[in-house]
Amino acid sequence: MPVIELKKLTKFFGAVPAVLEASLTVEEGDFFGFVGPNGSGKSTTIRMMMNYVRPTSGTATILGMDSRSQSGKLKKMVGYVPSEVDYYMDMRAMEVIRYAAAMRGLRDKSRIDQLCDLFEVDTVRRISHMSLGNRKKIALVTALLHSPKLLILDEPTSGLDSLIKRRFKDLLVEENQKGATIFFCNHDIGEVQELCGRTAVIRKGSILEVANTDNLSSSDTRRVKLKTTDNLSALFTLFQINDPVVTGDLVTFSYRGVMDPFIKALANYEIQDLQVSLPSLEDAIIRFYEKKAGTGGRGSCLKCFHFLFLQKSSGALSPA
Repeated sequence: MPVIELKKLTKFFGAVPAVLEASLTVEEGDFFGFVGPNGSGKSTTIRMMMNYVRPTSGTATILGMDSRSQSGKLKKMVGYVPSEVDYYMDMRAMEVIRYAAAMRGLRDKSRIDQLCDLFEVDTVRRISHMSLGNRKKIALVTALLHSPKLLILDEPTSGLDSLIKRRFKDLLVEENQKGATIFFCNHDIGEVQELCGRTAVIRKGSILEVANTDNLSSSDTRRVKLKTTDNLSALFTLFQINDPVVTGDLVTFSYRGVMDPFIKALANYEIQDLQVSLPSLEDAIIRFYEKKAGTGGRGSCLKCFHFLFLQKSSGALSPA
């Protein structure tokens, strides 16, 4: 039985579509990625899954239960980290954590202590005096304290420093190896590629693709980086290479096609260094957008999309 099953899940805000007939299945034990640029419908989809937003139509079945009619039970069972963490400003961190534990009937404090130590939570500090990252650490503790069978994580690493991110990701891998299913929504493509076995790509509320993460980033396109002082114009013309970037003796470009004739052609030039790599997941997602937009190149909307993803380290954006 699937742990998560969405069937034609749709949400309109007035006349504006936020999510359009989103359908996907997440199996037990999956480490499942969910990616898309800012405003693509990621958080709205997740909020419908958790029944914080009511769908216009369609259904979300979580752990075999309807997300609307059985949402109270689901919220106690699922470990959920929202993209935006809001608590009562006058509460202290431990008060929030103990409240979450009481809601789930947990009395053993050892798990709470373990998680607070791991994520370096200042348990006596008031929420009003906490940064986004410190509030997010509280959300991680409350999501994990009951060792849930399902974790639904919406931008869980935003605001965290590098050490806490690493500890959190290591813990997620451990929980997944123990059998937990993880739904991991993140605008950091590198983290999705690092952790997730399968990934869904969403754009303008529509799910474009659901596939193994490795398959998303594999194709007959290669990124080529080489050093040479030779003029490669004839090579570019022969193999229809349209995007070379030349910086001194360093040349980078994409090549799509059979590698053998390309490598043989390169032997006619004096090459000091050559690196050929598969495209990243980010490159693959941009290709999906190009196909859906019906463009052969990277138009302004795709440049905007690329810009949004490159903001992953700035924390300046609030993905939806």
